[in-house]
Amino acid sequence: MARMINHTNQSVLVAIALMAVGLLSSGCKADHPDEKPAVVSALVTNGVYSVMVAEDRHSGVMTLSGDVGSPSVKTQAESVAGKAAPDYTIANGIHVISIGLAAPSASSGGQ
Repeated sequence: MARMINHTNQSVLVAIALMAVGLLSSGCKADHPDEKPAVVSALVTNGVYSVMVAEDRHSGVMTLSGDVGSPSVKTQAESVAGKAAPDYTIANGIHVISIGLAAPSASSGGQ
């Protein structure tokens, strides 16, 4: 009888271990290819240096962030990223910072 209980316990443990491995491996599966290096390279080639790229391979979203000096550079970055990673949705979180409209500094006396 003790032998049967040990064999049963062993079977249960093996089944649990196999289920755990299956769950872990399915949760780590990347649904989209790694295209971040291609996006970064394309941005640099096109002179867009201040944009950071985050890639979510599971959801298929490539997020752009950072600051640029004009709306045209923001649009260019999104276009370049879309061409470099056509399988991804591009989330453009880039901010346009107008350089000429900065607040006066204390050293300039506000003038």
